[in-house]
Amino acid sequence: MAELSWTEAAARFRRDPRLLLPVGTCLQHGPHLPLGADALIITRLGEAIAARYDLLVAPTIPYGATSATDTEYAGTASLSGKTLHRVLNELVSCWEAHGVEELVLLTGHGYGPHLYALATVVSETARIRSVDLHAIDLSAYLESAHTREHAGELATSLMLHLAPELVQTDRIQDVLLPPERVRKLVAGEEPVPLPGSIGVVGRPSIASAEKGRAIYEYVVDHIGRGLFGPPAPPDVTQPSGRSHVKQAPARHAGGGKPHDD
Repeated sequence: MAELSWTEAAARFRRDPRLLLPVGTCLQHGPHLPLGADALIITRLGEAIAARYDLLVAPTIPYGATSATDTEYAGTASLSGKTLHRVLNELVSCWEAHGVEELVLLTGHGYGPHLYALATVVSETARIRSVDLHAIDLSAYLESAHTREHAGELATSLMLHLAPELVQTDRIQDVLLPPERVRKLVAGEEPVPLPGSIGVVGRPSIASAEKGRAIYEYVVDHIGRGLFGPPAPPDVTQPSGRSHVKQAPARHAGGGKPHDD
């Protein structure tokens, strides 16, 4: 959407009043991943889903709500859950006034207050649904439970696939904790790091680009089909050959925690 003029955006909303909004973070992910890992991953997922269904994707919100422990790491910048919630509600108000009838919020950050801010966005006229990457069952692709890791196998694998140049593989270190200790660190859908640690919980050393590619392809298909149904075949009558997808009845994406208001 950021590349369109306002007249082009208006025409797109008239044709298909759906919009995807990726919500990232500026958050430490250990010494081997960039602060913008969440934002990069969820942006690429949102763009791929939008391309498959010929939807608009809004500019990513690069900040989210993070734990007090995470904010001690240089560069991490956090909004409060209340602030993030207010930002999202104000953006929704703008877009619903322009004709948006359905907004899908996508995030890959599993901190509880962050998820709550997304799950409680309201609208007077638009349908709001939120999808949390951590709520999707990825056990078939991972050796470790990704809901018990931070900057571990999942995030590192996705980054090795999507942006390998940003992964400092020589700085990867595992931080293995007893299960009972990890349970105490979980806040929402993922744990926060131990105070004073390198910022990792889990085993990024077992990550791979191959795992990242398989997860990425599965998640794009899983979320897309769950929200919008099977993608329509390309409309060969269009001179450009571009697919023009009719709006399908919206359904929630499996474990992706969508909600209706």
